[in-house]
Formats: sequence, structure tokens, C-alpha cells
Amino acid sequence: MDVRLSTAALTTMVQEAQVLQYKSALQELQEHLDDSHTPVFEGSTSSFLDKVRFLQATVHRDWAPLKDAGDDDDDSSLSFPPTTVCEVGFNAGHSALLWLMAGAARVVSFELGHHNYSHVAHDWIAARFPGRLHVVMGDSSRTVPAFHAMFPHERCHVLLIDGGHQFEPAWNDLVHFRSLAPFAPSRGSRRGHVLLVDDVDMTHVGAAWAQARARGLVREDGQVSGHHAEHNDAPFSEELRWNRRLVTESVEEKLWHWDWAGFSMVRPQSRLAFGHYLG
Repeated sequence: MDVRLSTAALTTMVQEAQVLQYKSALQELQEHLDDSHTPVFEGSTSSFLDKVRFLQATVHRDWAPLKDAGDDDDDSSLSFPPTTVCEVGFNAGHSALLWLMAGAARVVSFELGHHNYSHVAHDWIAARFPGRLHVVMGDSSRTVPAFHAMFPHERCHVLLIDGGHQFEPAWNDLVHFRSLAPFAPSRGSRRGHVLLVDDVDMTHVGAAWAQARARGLVREDGQVSGHHAEHNDAPFSEELRWNRRLVTESVEEKLWHWDWAGFSMVRPQSRLAFGHYLG
């Protein structure tokens, strides 16, 4: 009997193993934040398992190993091109941790830095991935252009916008991030870069994304609709803890998260758009 697994089956096994590894690391990070008395008030990418899987797949799909031209079939000629991920919105480091565990060579994250937990999370992740995480604190509408001016040759192969959720900051991030996107396809890339914009289901972010498309700044290739932990399958369903309390204590109960006004309901779904900048 032929018991060999198909490439698709092996890929699924690897991806699910990475999800479990990510969950374990995420819990360690959260325990560290709890022990550091730095409560997290805002939401996180990790609450949406569909998005977690998609972000991991983005790294694997667009930055697969390639053979040099003229190489024979020897697997030793395979090489992995370095992948730089740039993101607006470090927050508690959940997405940065995901990128690094998925194999990104570097993560450059732009974060407002108003929350102390962002600094604590940065130190924890940076200690585990030396030299691979760079967090730029400050208003991204200023720090992204400043970063490009200081490092004009830096380019990001994957770009995630998940910062301010009002129209102006979302629009500014879309405009400014374009300077960091490579347009000539590089090794391992289909278009040279992948652009991801989270929370396009929110009114102002969706309006900024729609305007970027209408003005010919970007092209949308699709969207991922992620269900919150209440609707997730393992491993993020009822086991995900947030400040030492379950995100959802039973599937019947409503989901809550902290905001500055107290408790408010969490959206049961979140949409992430993916596409690329037009040259």
C-alpha cells in the first residue's frame, strides 16, 4: 500500500503544527504580560484563527524556496529568499510573533507606543528572535515617511496595515506604505509584494481601502473573513486566555473586550483584504 502523503496533506500538517506552536508561544507572551502587570486593553489578530492561518500561508505561498537558474534537480540548490514584513500596529506583538514564527527574516513594525505593554512585548519577542524585530515607536503618519527617508533602499515583501481605525490614519498608512513596496518581482515573489489591510469591515478603514482602490493606488485580490474565538475550531476556541480570563467562557455567552470606556461587545467577524500596490 502506498502510504505517502500528498504535498497538500503535508502542507496542511505543517501549517496546523505551526498554529499549535504559535498558540503555545502566544500563551507564554500573555503570561509574561500578566506577570509584568501590563494589562492589554485592545484586540488582537490571534483571536481570529482564519486570519492566523491566512497570514502564515501568505509567507509560505509567496516566499517559497526557488532554484537558481541552471541548477539541476538536486535539492541542495534550493534557497530561501529573505522575507521582510512591515506592519503598522504592533500593539501586543501578536502579529509580529506570528510572522517571525512563520519564517520571516525580519519584521519592521510601526507602533504608536502609547501602551506600556507594547514595550514589554517588544522586549520579550526581540529576546527570542535576536536582530529580527525592529519596532519604530511614534505616529505612523510621520515615522513611515521618516523611515523611508533614512533607509531609501529598504523594501517590504509583505505589508500589513492594522493601525488607526479612523479614515485619516488608515488612508495615510495606505499612501505612505507604498514607498516601501517593491514593484519588480523579487526571488520567491509573485508580484514583488503582498499588501494586507485588516478590519476593512469597519466603516472608516473600509472607506480608506475603497478610496485607495478607486484612485488606482491598490488592487484588491480578495478578502478573508475571520470568525472570532467564539466560532473558531481548535486551538483558539475556549482555551484562549486574555488577562488570565477566557476570551469566551461558553459558546452561548457574548464576547467582550476592554476599551477605554469599559466593556463593549466584540465583533463576531473581522475582514482582512489582500492585494497589492499598483506601480
